Amino acid sequence: MDDASNGREGESVGEGDWGRLHVTRACCGAGVCRNYAPELLGEVSPPRWGRMEGDDGDDERRGPAVLEGTYDEGSFTGVLRQPRSLADLEAARAAVAACPVHAVRLKTSAERVRPGALGAPFRSWPRRIEDDVWALGHPSADNIGATTYFIERAGGGVLVDLPKPSEAVFRFLEERGGVRWIFLTHRDHTAHHAEFAARFPGCRRVLGAADMRLRGGEYGAATGDVEIQLADRPEPMTLEGAPLAEGELAGAELAVLSQPGHTAGSMCLLYRGRFLFTGDHLAYSRRLDQITAFRLQCWDDWERQTRSVRRLAALAEAGHLRFTWLLPGHGEWHRLEGDGGAAATAAELRRVVAWMERQAPGHVPMLRFVPWVQSRTAPGTRLARVVRALGGDGPGSESWVLPREVRPYLPDHRPEKDAAALVRIGMGAAAALGGAAAAVWLAARAARAIVARRA
Repeated sequence: MDDASNGREGESVGEGDWGRLHVTRACCGAGVCRNYAPELLGEVSPPRWGRMEGDDGDDERRGPAVLEGTYDEGSFTGVLRQPRSLADLEAARAAVAACPVHAVRLKTSAERVRPGALGAPFRSWPRRIEDDVWALGHPSADNIGATTYFIERAGGGVLVDLPKPSEAVFRFLEERGGVRWIFLTHRDHTAHHAEFAARFPGCRRVLGAADMRLRGGEYGAATGDVEIQLADRPEPMTLEGAPLAEGELAGAELAVLSQPGHTAGSMCLLYRGRFLFTGDHLAYSRRLDQITAFRLQCWDDWERQTRSVRRLAALAEAGHLRFTWLLPGHGEWHRLEGDGGAAATAAELRRVVAWMERQAPGHVPMLRFVPWVQSRTAPGTRLARVVRALGGDGPGSESWVLPREVRPYLPDHRPEKDAAALVRIGMGAAAALGGAAAAVWLAARAARAIVARRA
């Protein structure tokens, strides 16, 4: 690695000399890239940060601001600063490789780094988060690039969601005692579960029963053979589904908390009262400086998800729940301030509940979200061209596909384009109905003419 550059690792140099990052409008809000390069990448604020109309609550941006010109209008991530060292460059390369839709671009300087000199982007991963908890890296596009974790334990550890299978990942897990449990936070992160189960015979897979799929498809693996399928229940559970009394939660090594809302079967895993693995249920926003949830990517029901978080807050207020680390699949992980006690946890959760209560109710159907994503990530397809033809070119041209309630969560929302798209759709529908009516009239006239001649 030392031969790859003319400077020393960590040396500060002029901005841009070590590469230049840019985020394209293919960015769809997964946010995983920011975990790999937190000093380089940050959130782009929507025009309205999801407050309900008429809400006078504090909407101040408290976190770092991204640089103008470092992202296409409409992207959810921008650049905080450009790489200034070899370490920055390696972080930038990992962030580029982590993006499931290839929205993060990096141009490197041949004067600093020879092509191919740095090796694979994730060669320095997995990385220890704290104690025996690891972030694995090596994300899988089939799991939408979700960040995955490993809890190293005697007798076999716990995989939380799944990375891309590889010999490097398998070897890392085997060297650290193997895998006893595979905890699948929800249905969107189930790809490769059969491959990992085959590599680690005897491990047991855990998934919320409401997220089980008998048949796999383009957007999820078949999970009918998952050994443990947990029902939604208000009390904490063991990995095998046995109920835990609320008073046992603080001392439990591993506890499952059913948290439906993002999907019907979403679950969180609590480890030793310090690490909360949340899947796509909760993440951290540095811009808001608090825990948040993904309103734009709520597939089941936002009000149900809010009730789930209220349940967490109630456990913390009663002194039973505490955690220091919030570790999501999508969005940013974060080590919370304070002593990690139940009172500090309750205060954090009350903030997110208050924030969630201010957001629009409802959910986003996949039949509407997928065309929106495809219009950004595959703009040359027929579907994308139809979407833009109705929405108009430029920023905000795809937002009309989504439910009205979630459009303000888009960084490039243009209400006037939504209105224009509705007019075009109405005109197209009227033309189609007129054409159909004309065809029916002509067919009826032709039929009468044939009957008259035969008579």
